This record gives sequence, C-alpha cells and structure tokens, in this order.
Amino acid sequence: MNKGGQMKKVMFAGLSLLSLVVLMACGEEETKKTQAAQQPKQQTTVQQISVGKDVPDFTLQSMDGKEVKLSDFKGKKVYLKFWASWCGPCKKSMPELMELAAKPDRDFEILTVIAPGIQGEKTVEQFPQWFQEQGYKDIPVLYDTKATTFQAYQIRSIPTEYLIDSQGKIGKIQFGAISNADAEAAFKEMN
Repeated sequence: MNKGGQMKKVMFAGLSLLSLVVLMACGEEETKKTQAAQQPKQQTTVQQISVGKDVPDFTLQSMDGKEVKLSDFKGKKVYLKFWASWCGPCKKSMPELMELAAKPDRDFEILTVIAPGIQGEKTVEQFPQWFQEQGYKDIPVLYDTKATTFQAYQIRSIPTEYLIDSQGKIGKIQFGAISNADAEAAFKEMN
C-alpha cells in the first residue's frame, strides 16, 4: 500500500474517532438536561413581607449554642438585623448597635442574624473568634446556616433591619444601617 492510501486511512480513523467523541459528549449533555428536567423541582413559598404584616417565625442557633425562636419574643418589640462580617457598612454600624444594646432602659430586644459559610461569611467555627477580636459584645448573633431566614425575610442587601412590634408585626424595614435615634423613635411609635 502506498503512503497516500495509508495517510487517508489514518485521517479517516482520526475523523471517525473525533466524531464519536463529539457525539458521545452531546449525548451525555442531553442526558444531563433530561435528568435535570425529570427531577421534581423544589418549590419554596415565600410570603410577601411588608410593614404591617406578621413576621415569619424562625428557630436558629445562637453563637453560644442556644436555640432561639423569634415567636418566644411575642409580647416584646424586637430589633432584627441581618448582616455579614465582610460587609463594611455592617461593621461600621456595630459600635452604635453595641451602644443601643448596652442601654438598660430600652424596651426592645436585639437579635442579629448571619449566614455562616454562605457567600463569603465566616464559618460557625471561625465567627466567634472574629467577633471577639472585633471587640463586639452585648449583641446576640444567630446562625442561619442554610440562609432560609434570609430568604424568608427577602434579604437582598445587607445590612437590613426589621423593627418588629410586640404583636409580631413589622413596624419598619430599613435597608442599610439605621441610626439608634431612628430605631428608638420608630419603636416609640409601636405598641
């Protein structure tokens, strides 16, 4: 057999192999798409959240290991802050929040929520040391490890604060840090 014929056979074999690889890859991609389409979709019902509506209840673990349920605070006003350790405006607002938390005459509870290990947040193991190193104190931190509470409260930016009245209704939603004066004024207007 001559060199030209041998070269044609090698090229034909190479093209056949390449075609086979392409077809297999396309078939695998199509199989993945079909399997994904056949899997049941997880449906999440998110209630519309706005001022005057009931707050979604949650049960989260606190930084000190206790289980905290929002509905346990029914009958009390609650300052609920969603934040993150990497968020500049959040960190900037913490000293003012510590001042508020240290006031003995305040008529509301303060709770803060982070989502450890999600979107750059420190893990449950890392967070307490970081928190202590920052000098933060008197501020309860709750861990939303699956971000379900962030989702229920429709958190799109942080910090976001919810000021909740004693009946468990939203009195104010603040996107971005709220000043102590504004928070206290809003709570004075609530039952």
